[in-house]
Formats: sequence, C-alpha cells, structure tokens
Amino acid sequence: MIDDARELADDWESIRQGYYLGEHDETVLSCAERLDAARAAVPRAPDATAFFTLGLVLMYGHAIWDAEPEVADRASVALLAVASDPGLANGACDHPAHPCDDGDPDGRLESFGMLLSLLAGDSEYRWEDLDESGGGPDRGARWRCPHNVAGFARWAGAAIRDRSRSDETDR
Repeated sequence: MIDDARELADDWESIRQGYYLGEHDETVLSCAERLDAARAAVPRAPDATAFFTLGLVLMYGHAIWDAEPEVADRASVALLAVASDPGLANGACDHPAHPCDDGDPDGRLESFGMLLSLLAGDSEYRWEDLDESGGGPDRGARWRCPHNVAGFARWAGAAIRDRSRSDETDR
C-alpha cells in the first residue's frame, strides 16, 4: 500500500483540473522518480508501478502544455519506458480489449481518481464500480492488466514526446 496515495491522487487530479496550488513540475518529477523506484523494486510491485504510471498519465496535459521542457522530457521517458518494458510486453493476457483501447483515452481520465484509489488499496469503491464491462471473477483485471497500463503509458508518453519535439522545431 502507498501511504500517501490519497494525497498524491488528489494532487495529480488538481494538476489535471488546473487548480493545484503546489509546484506542478516538482510533483511530476516526484511521480516519475517514484515510478522508477516501483519498476526497480524486487520483487516487482505491479500495483505501485500502475499507480505511479497512471498518475503521470493523469498529469500528461500539464507535461504537454505547461511543464518546463526537461520535466516534459522526463515524464515522457518514464512513461515510454513502462510502455516498452519487456516484462509487460511479453506477459500473458487473455483480455479481448482494455480500457486504453477504446479510442478516447483522454475521456478515460475521468475514472482515474477511482482507479488510483483502488490500485492503492485504500478505496471506498470496488472494482465493479469501475469496470462497466461486467462479468468475470476479477472485474478489475482489465484495468490492472499490465497491457492496459502500458497502453495508457504509450499514449501519454508519445503525446508528451511529440509535443516536446514540435516545440523544438518551432524554435
């Protein structure tokens, strides 16, 4: 369990909504550092990795539009590392589809507050509240699936990277 999960999720959502009073770039960098630590943990901590990955995804708009270039680059690198992690890419998955595949990943960000609280293990919600597809013994499995986490990471990481590159060519 992540001790400060509620505070982090609230901060990240506040950054996404544009009303965070703290230091935005420091918060993004801290999330990227904690993501790196979760990925390096032995044994692996898949829920912690997912938590910090999806936290960065939630803040992708700040990284694209408002972050200092080095902060945006750091967020993009961290997200794309998750997306290309062989441990995720080569893992077995029997889900026919994932939430990241629905064509509107940005629209899915509305569910991330609930998702982050579920991943942190400190939630008044149940996985059934999040997974509208219904059925199956583990209804949150599609959301927690490493392929889903990697899919969101790929989408946000590429968006940040592409924006950073277009800013460089505009100079």
